[in-house]
Amino acid sequence: MIEINEQDIESWESRSEGEIYIAREKYHRNAELFLSNFPNLKNDIVNAFNGTVDGLDYNVSTNKGKFFKRIKADSLNKGIKNRLGHIDDLKFEVEYKEGILMDSPATGGFDFALFDERQNVANFRNYCFGRRSIPNGQVEWEKEISSRGDWAEIAEAYDLPREDSLGENILFPKQKPTIIGEVQFGNWGLLHYDMLKVLHLDNFTDLDLLIYVTAADSMNEYISSGTVNYLRTEEIIDKYSSILKVPIWLIGLDIR
Repeated sequence: MIEINEQDIESWESRSEGEIYIAREKYHRNAELFLSNFPNLKNDIVNAFNGTVDGLDYNVSTNKGKFFKRIKADSLNKGIKNRLGHIDDLKFEVEYKEGILMDSPATGGFDFALFDERQNVANFRNYCFGRRSIPNGQVEWEKEISSRGDWAEIAEAYDLPREDSLGENILFPKQKPTIIGEVQFGNWGLLHYDMLKVLHLDNFTDLDLLIYVTAADSMNEYISSGTVNYLRTEEIIDKYSSILKVPIWLIGLDIR
């Protein structure tokens, strides 16, 4: 924890923005080689994690008569995701269901993801009308297509669901990588849960990269003890490197 003098508290708590930057990085399973093939993507991510974040909640905690600088993790999380929103085609709160990656306003999935939407819609078509389709496939198809304009455009462009091929799967080769990301400032136990989610997803889909973002250095001190941070995450990745076969770009953020 970083101590603050009592006379400086008002100035600290009056702040609402800060400049984040990438302070530490780790590449697992040759993630750097993968990223070298997608320089624009790497630049977009780097730009998102270097710059001003507003709407931050600065506050102070006390312990044994001393005062310590704090920033509420929720405000950091929200501000960082706002910066990610400038990346084209990035999806938020993405879940994996029956071979399909689905973004929604609900939480519980991965914080953000990039993937081949054309292939994803084809997989949804197979889920509804393919070789092992669900009984109410037509209803499910119409519900999702009517509520997802991007899916509707793809379905129209490729004449899906293709009634002449009902009962058969349509295969669209993947033309874009599948990348998932997590911004994690929560309790350190969530780190294990996140890695289990990654292992589960990697068993069912061709996952190319995990981008895992957490706090390092001063930012970690500002959040609270017992939370996920860069050093804890690095330790877990090293400990379970034999089973974490997905390339991982671990990013530690700091703030000034």
